[in-house]
Amino acid sequence: MRPWISRPFLVAALALTVLFVLLLTAVIRLAVNENRLSGEPAEGVIWFSSQGQYEAMRLADTILLYESGRIAHDDLVLRFDLLDSRLGLFEAGHLTRRIADMGYDDEVAALRTTLESHRVGLENMQPGDTTAVLELHEMAQSVAQTLRDLANAGMLDGRDRQESVRDGRRRILFEVLGYLLATLLAGVLVAIIVVRGLRTTVRAEAALQHEREISRLHRAFTSVVSHQFRTPLSIIDASAQRMLRRGSVMSPDEITNRVNKIRNACQRLTRLMESTLNAARLDQGEISFHARPSDLHQLITAVCESQPDEDQTRIVRSLDGLPRMAMVDTTLLEQAVQNLISNALKYSPSSRSILVRGGKWGDHVIIEVEDFGVGIPADELAFISERFFRARTAEGIAGTGIGLNFVLQIMNLHGGKLDIRSVEGKGSTFSLIFPHRQVDQEQTVAAHAE
Repeated sequence: MRPWISRPFLVAALALTVLFVLLLTAVIRLAVNENRLSGEPAEGVIWFSSQGQYEAMRLADTILLYESGRIAHDDLVLRFDLLDSRLGLFEAGHLTRRIADMGYDDEVAALRTTLESHRVGLENMQPGDTTAVLELHEMAQSVAQTLRDLANAGMLDGRDRQESVRDGRRRILFEVLGYLLATLLAGVLVAIIVVRGLRTTVRAEAALQHEREISRLHRAFTSVVSHQFRTPLSIIDASAQRMLRRGSVMSPDEITNRVNKIRNACQRLTRLMESTLNAARLDQGEISFHARPSDLHQLITAVCESQPDEDQTRIVRSLDGLPRMAMVDTTLLEQAVQNLISNALKYSPSSRSILVRGGKWGDHVIIEVEDFGVGIPADELAFISERFFRARTAEGIAGTGIGLNFVLQIMNLHGGKLDIRSVEGKGSTFSLIFPHRQVDQEQTVAAHAE
């Protein structure tokens, strides 16, 4: 099952998506909050109020100059219009809403009314009209004071609003930090789920591949064993039937020949069964490695003498360089040597000898079995120790393809290796190479005493 379609992954991915949306929302809110801070019209209120106050004070000064006759009437009207224009700034645009929020909209409206009420009298005002001049002067001072109060109020309001914006920024930043941590945790969770899922998938695929390999080996084993068992069984059946039909007229030599065929077939069946059982036991861990002091010369000699009588004369031994004693698993090493010698005899012409050599190779023991038989094709040499593999030059020669694989595994248990050199049509040399574990005198005596 793919990890990205599992329920935990979908839940984690959904949580990650939600957290990402919340994080994005918080960032947008932070941007809006910062925009409020930068676009806040409080400073505009202060600046325009100050400008209005300044114009109102200049109007007051201009009125006094006009009363003393030092400036013309048009200059007075100009100052009045400038103050009017400054007041008009509060009556349009975003400042109007800001003034209303500050609660000064009524004061601004009152200033407008006051200003308009004096505009009519301004047209006909003369320097000697003391009452009208004083009223206009007081109006200008009143406007200046109101605008000064408005500027102060704008400054206080701006400070309060900036403090509010900073509080909002601090709160949103904490939210962003929380969302980032939650997103990070969700991401880590998703990664863990994916990694665990991939590991599970890899293990499942490996197990499936192993099962397929087991199935393939089982089919190969069944095919090879059924074929190899059929031949000796046919020999036994044919000899038994012949003896049953013609037993009364058969000569003693012919009976002996038939019995020997049956015995040879039975021995072949026994070897086949032992090979397959040993391979199965090794796979199942039923064969364990038990190193003990062993006489290698005696081991090889026993294996050679266990071969059929007609084959023993074909075996040429050269063991002078071979260490006498070594720590090995005697049973397993004997089986390995047995497999190599019987293979050499089987795949060589009956007229050719085989060579069994022993020696040392650095800190290792080497036991070689060389034959001059069919050999192994170069393109199949790398596969020859695989289980159930048989070279095409072995066609027509009985065998299961298990023996060399069993030898290889025995060498692995000894910490050694199986070296194979072969030339097709000329023969092969199989070498058992494993570390030489020394045996002391006391162990040697004990081994020979057994």
